[in-house]
Amino acid sequence: MSRQRIEMSKYIFDKIHESASLQDPMYTSDDHARWLVRKDQADIDIMSDAEVKFILLGVNKLVATIKYENENYFCFSGLGEAVNLPANLEEIESTPGLFACVIYCAQLKSFATASQARDALEQQYRGVDEYSGHALEQIEDLFQKLYFAKANIDASSTYLNNLDRVAGAYIASQYLSHPLEINYNLRSRLITFFEAGDETIPFNLPLQGILSYNWPSLFLDLYRCLEQLYTVIKLKSLVEKLPYNGALAELAYLLEDQLSWRPKEQDALASILSSSNEATRSKVISAFNPDTQSGMEYSASKCAAHIYKLRNSHVHFRPAMKAETRSTEQWNEIVIAMCDMVDEVYEALGNEFLKNRVSS
Repeated sequence: MSRQRIEMSKYIFDKIHESASLQDPMYTSDDHARWLVRKDQADIDIMSDAEVKFILLGVNKLVATIKYENENYFCFSGLGEAVNLPANLEEIESTPGLFACVIYCAQLKSFATASQARDALEQQYRGVDEYSGHALEQIEDLFQKLYFAKANIDASSTYLNNLDRVAGAYIASQYLSHPLEINYNLRSRLITFFEAGDETIPFNLPLQGILSYNWPSLFLDLYRCLEQLYTVIKLKSLVEKLPYNGALAELAYLLEDQLSWRPKEQDALASILSSSNEATRSKVISAFNPDTQSGMEYSASKCAAHIYKLRNSHVHFRPAMKAETRSTEQWNEIVIAMCDMVDEVYEALGNEFLKNRVSS
């Protein structure tokens, strides 16, 4: 949808006035016309016609995508400096068009002080000293720092079409053991999880997890990914006897909404974990129980019991359900194992659960 460049410019400079006025009651705003110096026609076209989507991840934290024709740009803000970019992205300099798109579409505020606003705006507007616009460098420091990247021309990665995945890969790439003490192995696994995980995974959940400030939250958000699939095995059996061609996910919703039916949780967890291979179940059991003896049985039921026990200890507050304490080393191994399990189970069951069935 075409945007009015005049309206975008007005928004940017109005926000600078607004910030200055909030910090200094003596500051006087004006309504003079100002704009950013244009880079070139292509950048002007981006400003007015690019498709912009964004997700807010907290106060002053966002990830945005700016698509125009065959070009795909990304913006990251409040998530750490772009030191290591995810796969198939390369850092680029900000341009007036990209900057204006993000500031305007995400409705970002300025942090300008009154003195900064005066330095940038006084005697710089249409009609004064052959004014031809503000250079981007004069204005971008009055807003939160924006980092821009561009998808490689030959990039065909599916993950670049999902903003939750791009955000997760970016955060994992910049993660430097804060607030969680994530080790190198987990950091690498999280990057791979977001960049190459099965496309049916609800990536908004693990994204939420890596933004959290405690290990149980990250674990529980990965657990919720598995929980979404709890009904899939029973519903697969049911639709073999019913003329139903919709998605199993929709049928699961209808049964719970209309009949309040859902399967027993630990049994349901075991049923979907049976679609994983023994090596993955072995990794889960070893991570959850470091004292595991070699040669034991790595059944889906044993695997489910470990996961469900830890889950219960962090979601219930009854006296007998105290939260289990784990070392940082254990948590790293648990989250790696959960990433492996989520990826494998969704590869086996995700499409069948989330997409419409085809009539035979």
